[in-house]
Amino acid sequence: MSVWRRCLDLLEIGARRPLLVRREILSHSVQGQRILFASDLHLRGDGPPEVVESILDIASRESPHIILLGGDLVDSRKGLPTLRNLIREMARVAPVAAIGGNHDRWIGLSRVRGAVLEGGGHWLEDKPMRWAPGAVAYGSFDAELMPAQCHVLCAHHPHSSTVHSRFDLVLSGHLHGGQFVFFEHRGRLYPGAFLYRWNGLRFQQNGTTLLVSRGVRDTFPLRWNCPREVIIVDL
Repeated sequence: MSVWRRCLDLLEIGARRPLLVRREILSHSVQGQRILFASDLHLRGDGPPEVVESILDIASRESPHIILLGGDLVDSRKGLPTLRNLIREMARVAPVAAIGGNHDRWIGLSRVRGAVLEGGGHWLEDKPMRWAPGAVAYGSFDAELMPAQCHVLCAHHPHSSTVHSRFDLVLSGHLHGGQFVFFEHRGRLYPGAFLYRWNGLRFQQNGTTLLVSRGVRDTFPLRWNCPREVIIVDL
């Protein structure tokens, strides 16, 4: 295969390729729990339907115990009904909890929150959610911890304050350093990591595991060597 062909194979324009299911394992005293984490959906009025159907198919196939959404859920107000319907369908599989991202704040965080609640989801920025006897999900790094064995933080931006020893696991939104990956070094993805410290996929610090998602979709749908994904975490 020629170099040019290999380069073209790594290029994705639009959301045409299947979503990657990235699998992570976190050894913990709370065992047997599975988390599905999806971030940066960037939904619009048209869905797009292939993205919505792919998320639902993965959720049905993987049978998670909780579904966490890491912000940037919609790109326009026309995407709010799509978000509401998606959450309603996902909630048939497992409890759904979400936070907002910067795009959601541009649209209006109260509107996005309303769509999540109307779909039967939980808004983590209102209060944490206990989804298993020993496991709690949070939407803020300064939230008061509830009695539990496993504390999971759902965040949109990976940054130093999210990597805190109070949390066992931090699930964060997409690579804010960019969706073009030329090489990887010491767990960081370049050239984005030159500008953004947390441009990588997995970090360990202060007893916390930070997983950063490549995201489900983009406002500007152009990627290279950076597949769109959801994360499955098995505890």
